[in-house]
Amino acid sequence: MPKRTFISTHFIRCFSIAAFGLFVVGCTPANSEEPRNVVQPVKLLEIPDIDVPKLDSFIAEIDATDRATLSFQVAGEIAQIKVKMGEQVTAGALLAELDPTDYQLALDAKQAEYELASTAFQRALALYKQKLISADVFDQREADFKATSAALAQAKTNLAYTKITAPFDGVVSWSWVKEHQVVANNQPVLNLINNDVMDVVFSVPVSYVERYGLQHIASSDLGVVMDIHRSVIIPAQFKEISTQPDLDINSFRATATIVRPTELNLFSGMTAQVQLPNPTTGLGYKMADTAWISRTDHSGKLFRFIPESKTIESVEVVLNDEGLIVEGLSGGDLIVEAGVAQLAHGQQVKAWQKEAGI
Repeated sequence: MPKRTFISTHFIRCFSIAAFGLFVVGCTPANSEEPRNVVQPVKLLEIPDIDVPKLDSFIAEIDATDRATLSFQVAGEIAQIKVKMGEQVTAGALLAELDPTDYQLALDAKQAEYELASTAFQRALALYKQKLISADVFDQREADFKATSAALAQAKTNLAYTKITAPFDGVVSWSWVKEHQVVANNQPVLNLINNDVMDVVFSVPVSYVERYGLQHIASSDLGVVMDIHRSVIIPAQFKEISTQPDLDINSFRATATIVRPTELNLFSGMTAQVQLPNPTTGLGYKMADTAWISRTDHSGKLFRFIPESKTIESVEVVLNDEGLIVEGLSGGDLIVEAGVAQLAHGQQVKAWQKEAGI
């Protein structure tokens, strides 16, 4: 009796397992036929605000507008140098001078010769009017007077050349000599620069000039941003631009001037960026060909992404003669940039993101 019970139980168990297996197999095709809700990834482009000025930047270097290498016009021993490197000076200030002794003595001698020749000339003039001396004697006295007069003027000039004065307000940037050193005429002594008003030299590519013209650069409101002071935009005034490009760099050389802000320490050789307003600001948007659902000469359709519902909608836009979008979009709109042929109005999508490592 127990043996019969075991066989029945075993039979029922095997039957149940087989029936369950058939049930699972029968349900599998039905499950596989259920539609899957796939969210299409799309590449989005954010439309900029066309009313915000677009700027073109060019690498630049600043230099002193006024720069002078100062020297004595006569030779001699340096008596004193009244300034140090880095010192601010004003126009007309005495910077250095030679020992004037020899030049003062020469002036005194020329002064005496001049006075003697002047007296002789005045006497000869009176006698010549009375016809008491010949014309040859008078001409000789006149020539002596003129020669001593010129020599006296040169002696005065040489004495004045023993001093160096500042030709403009500026900073003494370099000194080549020391006191009591003997220097030749025209030997460099001091270098003076004016770093209150500075030149900004920058290069403009030929392609940019061909597109917008030299006049655009000359008439634009320029700004200068120093590489070490990026938060400050210094207003600049256009100064000049070459009419022929430098073939080595295929660029035009341009210069602007700035007034140095008092809070900034700027020196020649510092690098900067010159900013020019882009002429296309406010004209419209340029859209890639892959973004268009359809397009004619003056209108077209695009897909705009709606972040709240994560869906897309078709939007009609108006184009100008240059093919730029002038109506239908606003700054901040997200437009599907590619793959529009596989999309439909109202479809749910997600923003495509580049995976790490790809």
